[in-house]
Amino acid sequence: MAKTDGIYNKKKLSDLLVYGFGQGFNLLGPLLVIPHLISICGQDGLGRIGVGFAMALTLNGIIDYGSYINGVRDISINREDPNYVRRKFHAIYFSKFLLLLAVTAVMTVLIFTVPYFSKDKPLFFLSFAVVLGQFISPAWFFQGIENFAAISFANILSKILYIAGVFLFVLKPDDYIYANLFFGIGTIVANLLIFLFAVRKVGMIWGKTDIVPALEILKGEFSFSFSQFFLSIYQFFPIMVISYLGGDFMAGEYRVIDQVVSIFKSYLTLFFYFSYSGVCFAINADLRKGIKVWFQYHGANLFAVLVLLAIFYLKAELLFTFFKIDAASIPEISHYFRIALCIPLIIAFSLPLRQLMFAFEKNRIYITMTIAATVFNVGLLFALTKWAGLQGALFSIAVTEFIVVTLYLVILNRYFTKALKIQ
Repeated sequence: MAKTDGIYNKKKLSDLLVYGFGQGFNLLGPLLVIPHLISICGQDGLGRIGVGFAMALTLNGIIDYGSYINGVRDISINREDPNYVRRKFHAIYFSKFLLLLAVTAVMTVLIFTVPYFSKDKPLFFLSFAVVLGQFISPAWFFQGIENFAAISFANILSKILYIAGVFLFVLKPDDYIYANLFFGIGTIVANLLIFLFAVRKVGMIWGKTDIVPALEILKGEFSFSFSQFFLSIYQFFPIMVISYLGGDFMAGEYRVIDQVVSIFKSYLTLFFYFSYSGVCFAINADLRKGIKVWFQYHGANLFAVLVLLAIFYLKAELLFTFFKIDAASIPEISHYFRIALCIPLIIAFSLPLRQLMFAFEKNRIYITMTIAATVFNVGLLFALTKWAGLQGALFSIAVTEFIVVTLYLVILNRYFTKALKIQ
């Protein structure tokens, strides 16, 4: 193997360390603030915070509109063409701005007209700061050009601001409405700084505004981005269902469990984005070597995840003492947590396979699968949560993930076979 082949070269390892350091802060922030939020706001308050945050993350799925998949791939493949990069950068941000206006209008109407949202207007309005921060974020651009230092800088700064805001200003139960606001403020400030750096790098001309390329993105990527919105519902809707059927306390239990599980889910998602540009570039150049690079990335990563999952499974009770959970509730929540650990285990297989779906441009099949899986999961989630509470909700998520992995394997099997035949 040449020195620069695959992932085991100096630059790739350096990028991984830099990116990993930033993601460490990304995961550390919520773990530090949740015990404080539980002690001040209680599990009910934490449940409300979780619902507001889930709403914001669902809307982020609309704002991103394919930029973290198609945008990263296009920038990665055409990174040596500055004119193309400049046009793409401008068009994506203009399309995101149009979507932001639409999302703001729709969400405002929902908050004032739907009882589920209107009962907690301040929380949902302040949570919208998270959406603004995501709109500004140029992380997709830096992933495309593989500048992970900028992304790590933004992650570290945003979480420092978030932690400081929560500990300094969330001091009584009613302050739960501000928790997501401080998360949003952190992302807005940090992402604005790296956005200005990206603009300087791209050489964006502010006076030239052409709406046509932005509209072409909205039209051309509608189906794919529609499926990404369904994916956001699939990922973040469970806490809303649990809150609706089981109340804020059960939602708070789910939020604590999900926050720990999200250590794995967030890491796997971020590793997906870290490796996505390199995998696309490698597969575009040579199928066999591209698949080999994909195996190198995700094989080593899967082993590390399995080891960590085993540790968390064995030490569940000790883990939840950190979150200031009532001692009498720890055995029950530890039981639910051990069930929930099967979810990141399945995701550790599904995300790498999804990466290949995008790399091989299987967007149409992916769109159909995502919409179908979301509809199936929402129906199963309502039924099993109503029947078996939190345990039923966790089971519904795991079953859906397993079905998705099976379908990915069936679809991608011919590419694995073809790569093995190439000498």
